[in-house]
Amino acid sequence: MVIVDNLVHSFGLQLENGIPILEWNGDKEDKELYYLSDYLIEASYVDDIREFNSERLKLKELASSSLPHILLQNWQ
Repeated sequence: MVIVDNLVHSFGLQLENGIPILEWNGDKEDKELYYLSDYLIEASYVDDIREFNSERLKLKELASSSLPHILLQNWQ
């Protein structure tokens, strides 16, 4: 099972099952659902979605990092 939501706290207790998505704001050029469908197609071939999400999305690492650490890492 996966939980797709634009609010990470919706699956905060089950990060391995969560797939974050950007909120849709009426932009007709938005491609987020296309990216999601590609991700889900790729995920359909794995045995354990939790492992796949953990490797690809790294949400636990993000949740345990502090914002300054993330910002510094991106600027280096």
